[in-house]
Amino acid sequence: MCYMQKYYVSDYWNNGIKGHQNYDFADVAVNDDNLLFIDPLLIELRNDSWSREANALIKSFFDEFYKAYREDNLFKKKMLLSHAGELNGTRFGYGRGDNGKGNTVNGLLEVFNSLDQLISGIPTMNKAEDLPILIPNFAEDGLSDLLTNILHEHINMFTLQQMKKYGVKSNEVLAFWTWNRNVSCWEKVEKPSYCIDGRELLVVPKNIIRKNYLFSTSQYFSRIIIERIREDGGYMDGDKPIPKKEIVKAKRFSGKHWKYDETVSYTKKHNDALDEYHQKLPYFYTENGLSIEDEKLDELIYGYYVEPKA
Repeated sequence: MCYMQKYYVSDYWNNGIKGHQNYDFADVAVNDDNLLFIDPLLIELRNDSWSREANALIKSFFDEFYKAYREDNLFKKKMLLSHAGELNGTRFGYGRGDNGKGNTVNGLLEVFNSLDQLISGIPTMNKAEDLPILIPNFAEDGLSDLLTNILHEHINMFTLQQMKKYGVKSNEVLAFWTWNRNVSCWEKVEKPSYCIDGRELLVVPKNIIRKNYLFSTSQYFSRIIIERIREDGGYMDGDKPIPKKEIVKAKRFSGKHWKYDETVSYTKKHNDALDEYHQKLPYFYTENGLSIEDEKLDELIYGYYVEPKA
């Protein structure tokens, strides 16, 4: 078995000094996959200027995205999905290089095929996080890729700012597509960038990433839908609520996508349930400590914790 030596951003920018207590970005392996993803909720919950602009860009894109699906505007859908495929600059994700259907317009149209039916029945769908919750087989990898495209120029700007801290200069000028919220469309720009072995590098703020999103179909079903049904007298054994684990266990033989099916069915009948989830998500995130702590990020990326130097 051949062991591949991993090299990290810090090896190129800061003499190999490790430990996320030293950095504002994720010190990713530049020659390997890093199973981390950009989390739109973490961006929304932050109040620094970079995050506020990132959130405005994301909101602008998804306003147009959901509008196109509500109007069933195929031309607009294709335009919006034309630059939404896999980007490898962040070194995030599963690194397959092809990302299946997620790398072509027609493939993405197929991924979002169910949205055509969902959008008319669930008008409260309006956020990035609603896609993994209500659409099967669209999870962290797909949404993080889409967000990276939307924020391409903004993340590149952050990368250049971080390079300046370490006296690193741009070594390439690249042309790439990015979302322009002032005109609500994709724009091709040319910007100073940084490449390693001919591949673009984009470093991402460490406080907007997670290994797994905390929002999910399971959480929405458990924390919102089951609770609401209980309030209406359902899922009860006499005067005692049936444990949520028992409810899920009893339903798991109902089909491969039973959670999606029941979640969609309930939300179509009760549109305000999704609004309630939107309102409670920040509290659910706070319960779990929001962004990843430096020690945990060290372990996820390096495989070990780096003790701070005295």
